[in-house]
This record gives sequence, C-alpha cells and structure tokens, in this order.
Amino acid sequence: MTDAQALWDSWTSRIEFDLSSFADPGTLVEVSRSGRSFRAKWTMRGRSREALFSVSHDRGISVSASGRSMRYQEFVAGPDMANLREVAGMIDQLWRSRPRLFVDTRARYEGGADPPAGPAVDMLTTLVQEDPEDATRVVMITGAAGAGKTRVLQELVRRQANRYLRGQTTKLLLYVNAQGRALARLNEALATELQDLKVGLTYHSVTVLTRLGVLTPVIDGFDELLGVSGYDDAFSSLAGFLEKLEGEGQLLASARSVYYEEEFLDRASRVSTIGGQSWSHVPVRVIAWSDDDRKQYLKEWMEAKKLSKSESTRLRKRISSAFRNERESFASKPLFFARMVELLQRNPDFSGSDDLLRSLAHEYLRREQKDKLLDTHAAPLLSKDQFERLFCELAQEMWNQETRELDSRSVREVVEYFVENEDLPDAAKQAIVERMPTLAFLARSEGVSLHAGMSFEHELFFFYFLARSIAMQFMSADADVRVILSRSALPEEVVDRVASELTESGRMRSMEPLQELLDRLAAAGAMEWRRKTQVQENAGLLVLALLRTRVGAPGSRSEIKNCRVRSVVFPGGHLRNVDLTQCFLGDVTVRRTDLTSTRFIDCEARDVMFMEPVVAPASTRLDLRGMEITHVMGLRVRQDNSEETHYDPAFVAKTLKACGVPIRSGRTRPSVPAAHLDLLQRLMRAYSRANPVCKSDPRLADIFHHSEWRELERLLIEHDIVKEERRATSGQSKGFLRRRFLPEQIMAGLNGQPGVDMRIRAFWRALTPDSPL
Repeated sequence: MTDAQALWDSWTSRIEFDLSSFADPGTLVEVSRSGRSFRAKWTMRGRSREALFSVSHDRGISVSASGRSMRYQEFVAGPDMANLREVAGMIDQLWRSRPRLFVDTRARYEGGADPPAGPAVDMLTTLVQEDPEDATRVVMITGAAGAGKTRVLQELVRRQANRYLRGQTTKLLLYVNAQGRALARLNEALATELQDLKVGLTYHSVTVLTRLGVLTPVIDGFDELLGVSGYDDAFSSLAGFLEKLEGEGQLLASARSVYYEEEFLDRASRVSTIGGQSWSHVPVRVIAWSDDDRKQYLKEWMEAKKLSKSESTRLRKRISSAFRNERESFASKPLFFARMVELLQRNPDFSGSDDLLRSLAHEYLRREQKDKLLDTHAAPLLSKDQFERLFCELAQEMWNQETRELDSRSVREVVEYFVENEDLPDAAKQAIVERMPTLAFLARSEGVSLHAGMSFEHELFFFYFLARSIAMQFMSADADVRVILSRSALPEEVVDRVASELTESGRMRSMEPLQELLDRLAAAGAMEWRRKTQVQENAGLLVLALLRTRVGAPGSRSEIKNCRVRSVVFPGGHLRNVDLTQCFLGDVTVRRTDLTSTRFIDCEARDVMFMEPVVAPASTRLDLRGMEITHVMGLRVRQDNSEETHYDPAFVAKTLKACGVPIRSGRTRPSVPAAHLDLLQRLMRAYSRANPVCKSDPRLADIFHHSEWRELERLLIEHDIVKEERRATSGQSKGFLRRRFLPEQIMAGLNGQPGVDMRIRAFWRALTPDSPL
C-alpha cells in the first residue's frame, strides 16, 4: 500500500468516526471517496447533513459545507456541529453569575532545578494555547487541599471562554467538576457537566474535539475520580479516553497530592505497555499564598465591603494577630485566610486555637446553632455537640455511599436517623431538613442531575467531619476496620486528623493501645477479598499518620519502640522525623514513601518491598535486618535540593549501605558496560514522563546522539523491550520508541529479581554475555 493510499484510508475511517459522534442515535454515516475528496452524509438533530472533505499532504484537510469552505477544526467546532461558541457563551454566563475575588495565585513547573514561579492562570493559558507536537499532553496541577487549585482552574476556564467569544482564541476549555460527585468514570463526569451547561453537545463528541485541539477538558479533583471504589475504574476510563486521542490534544487535571499524580503515571504506564496511548506529562504545582498575595486579597475584599479606613486598620491588626506562631502556615492557604477574614470582620473577639480548622468549624457551628436552627420559641434545636454529630453523620453517609454528594432522599434519611437516635421531637426533623442547605459548610449541588442533592462546599470541611466520624468508630472495639477502610481512597488530610483525634482522646498515650490498633489494621489488610489492596493502602496511610503523631514538642522527633507493623502498604506519604527502634515490619510494601529523615534502629524486616522510596543518605537510617536487595525496586535519592530515581543494583546497594541497611552478600552484579547502564537509566527516567518517547526530542539528545546508543537501541528492539514507531506530528514523520514494560520491570532484570519476563532476562544476557542470568 502506498503512503497516499494509507492517508486516504485513514481519513476515511477518521471522518466516519468523528461524524458518528455527532450523528443521531441509530443512524449511519456514509462516506464515499472520489480522488482526493470524500463526501459524507449523516443525520444530526433530525436533519440530513452533507459535506465535502478535501485531503492534501501539504494543506491537511479542508471542508466545504453550507456554502462555505473552512479548515476541518473550524468545521467540527462550528455552529452546524459542536457549536462551541454556544458552549463558550454558557460557560461565560455561568461564571459571570458568580463574581468572586481572585488573587492571581502563582504556580511553577515541577521537576526542574528550582524552577521560577509565575501567575498560575497565565502559565496554564500558555500551555493550553500550544499544540502538543509529539503526544497527548497531560498537565497535572497539584497543590494541598485549600491551596486554591479550584479557583485557579475556574478563573482559567472563565478567561478562556471570554477570549473565545471575542475571537482571540480557537481553543475552549471545559471545566469538569469531579469533586463531590458519585462518578467513577470520566465519561460520566463529562456527560454531567455538559448536561449542567444545558448545551446540545454530548460527551460522545468530546474525544473528537479534544483530539483536534479545539476543546480541552479540565478535570478538577482528579483524585476524587480515583477515590471511588479504588483506582481501577477511573484509570481504565482515562486510559480509554487517552487511547482515542491517538496521541493528539491535551488534558488538564488537578489533584491534592503528588502521589495521585504519580499513581496516574504508574497506572497509565502499565496500560500503555499494552495499549496505544501516546502521552507526555507536564507537572505544575500551585504555590501557597505569599504575604503580598494576602495583602492583595485583603485590599480587594475591604474595598468590596466598603470598609472605612479605621475599620480596615483594625481588621488588619486582628488578622495579623490571628495568624501568629503555630497558625502562620494556615495563612498561606487561600481557604483559611479568606474564611478567617470574614469571621474576624463579624466577630472581632474570635481567638481560636492552634488547630485552625477545628476552631473555624466550632465557631461556624456555634453561630449556626444559635442563629439558624431554632424552634418556634427561638431556642436552639440542637446542642453544639449534636450539631457536630449531625455533620459527622452526613460525612459518614457520603463515605458509605462512596460519593461526596447525597441526594435529597439520603439527606432526609440521615436526618431521620439522627433525630430518632438523639431522641429529638418530630418537629425538629422537618425544620432541620428544610434548613440544611442554608447551613455553613454545606451547599446545594448545581445542575440538573437527577441525583443532585447536597455536598460539603469544600473538601476540607468534608475531611474534617469524616475524620471525626472515623476516629469515633476506631475508638469502638466492635468496629469493623476492614469495612471502614474499604470504601474509597482516604486522603492524607483525613488520616492525619484521625490519628490526631485518637491521640488527643488519650487512647494512644502508651504503646499497648497503639499496638492493638496496629494489629487490627494488620488483620484487616491480611484478609483476602476483592478490596484487599484498598484496605491495605488506607491502613498503611493510617499507620504512617499514627507513627508520625506521637511527636512531643514542636520540632521534636516521634519515638516508637517495640512495635509491629504488618500486612499494609505505604502508598506515598512520609515518615519524616520518626525514630523506630527494635520494631518489626512484615509483609509491608513501601511505595514512594518519604523516608528522608526516618531512622530505623535495630529493626527487623521480613518480606518488605521497597518501591522507589525517597531516601537521603545524610539523614535516613535503615537498620533493617533481613532486608533483601532483590526486594528493592528502585530508589529516589534526595540530596543537594534535587531528587533522582535510580535502578542500578550497584548504586542501590551502595546507597542502602550508606543508609545503614545490613546488606547480605548475594549474587555478583553482572558486568554491564557503564555507558549502556547510564543510557538505560536516562531512558527509564524519560519513560516515567512519557510513552512513547520521540527520538528527535531535543531534551533527549544526550541519549539518542550518544555514540553507544545505536548498539543499545538494536538490543532493546531485538528483545522486544521497546517497539519502534513512526508517526506524523506537525506535518512531518518522526521516529518514536514505545516501551513494552515498566521502567522498574526492565531494570529489575539487571540483578535477576524474581518474576522477571524472559525477554528482559534475554536482553540483559545480551548486554552481559558472561552473566549467569
């Protein structure tokens, strides 16, 4: 088949696929070819449509329809198809109806050496305007809960819609709110958002529009999609979406933690070894508010409130006092700062405690209890403790239903149960149900979804009340730990607060109750069932939090002696400033956990797996008897303000020895040529951010222009470790290499780790002909 014939055939299939996403259900798209032109006929919204498509190697594809000639992207985005101008108008109208202050929060690209920071919206706008050349670009925006990610994304979408309507851009953003919704699949989230905008566009066409670069989904709360029933459904749906993009277009997503970002990379990589996804990853981190950011917000807020000069001066003094000492870190989070400003303006006497979230929660609950939930005699319907328990019940029901949103029926059932359990009069039930949506922390769900109901207005409030509820359950010896931990992926903010609640209750003052809880978590993690992985990861996060929480005065280290940790997975997180002495770890997986200031002293390890934990030889101590070098799948080594992943067993063994691991003598490492080993490690780092990699990428010139590369490439291809591809990008054909295994799987063959694929073994044998591998 000639190149020209392949081009026509591919466009025949593509046109048919693209138009089918717009065509009415049950109808067919007819495509006929004449020379270099295609004529298509289809039915859309009950009307017969027809268009002529002309294909050229040089000029791409043009379309003649409705008496006009235009580019393919313009045709698909135009009024007769997607009508993106209408979508932009509805987006603009939606956000204009919600005027809110916005301070230009800063962000920076992650992964470089001290990268410069800049306005987040401007940075993301620049990325959106670019056309990714080699693969679908996945921009992951991370930042702690309350750091302002949502406001950044909403402002980005609003500004882009406004520019689209003014004709300043041909690229539109679609905001997809994955927070607080019972959605496990990307298509569900897209469908719900489009329905809420009340436009004619359906989710079926979003893939086509994204691939063409005229629409970019912005998924706010990607970790919420991951949190429903584990990760598998969410990653499968995302993998399917990426595959349909055929290496084009881009996607923006936000997550609280870098861990979720790395889970995406890991799982997308696993799928990409057998699928056809072509993606690259750009990490962007939203930076905490600076003092100048806070001053700017306060200035605009006081101007909007029309405060006098004297009122403004007094408010500034109260705010300065409120964020002193231990609370200073809270001021860097827009959510806390904005709430504190509002609260201090209404209640100048508010002082609170060092736990600012708890102080805010208690103050708002006190105000609502006294001002809103009143009976006919203006007396409070609930005590403050009852009020807090009601919010805990709501959060717990959301957790039980594996959602962040309850429909109206579920809300009523929660209230009915609560009223009966608290022995309140029936008259209180109706009053509470009616006034719930007006209470602090809660919000009516927006849109027209049949399941629309009520959610917490911010994830931090949901985390607070959920943690209170889970902590109370753990205080009961009868609570089924396995069921509690199986619902969804627990955020670190929740497990940290659960650990704090348990410690402050006095339950964890000695090692005996702590060990009892560790044993309950181990028993839950050891039990075989379909959600075992979810339970082990949630249990592992809680173990990390419990071990960290036993810290005395600020700045001191947590000291743990003679404890047993078994049958859990540490999924990210950290054990900073923790000393574990004469402890036992059994059947534990440590996956990308920060151990840079952790000290294991005279400890025992049995069946412990290290998967890229973060260590710092100068401050990490790993005195773990029984630790096997073959159970270490890479290390992330942090030193001199930089972090680099290493898989070379010799380097790993040397680093572990420097950290105090009593390495037992084992098999001799094969003598791999140093140049080949160095090139492989560089290639594996590149594969952690993209698959496939482009051989003409200037950022990878040190690999592909190296004098030893040709021989190494030959062996990689010959043993099916990578697959060579050619794809047209930006009008020209480029060479790519798609890996067939994960980086850690490839590098595991170097020292003969168990379970290594025979192709990987053969590859390393070819590199080291004298090796017994």
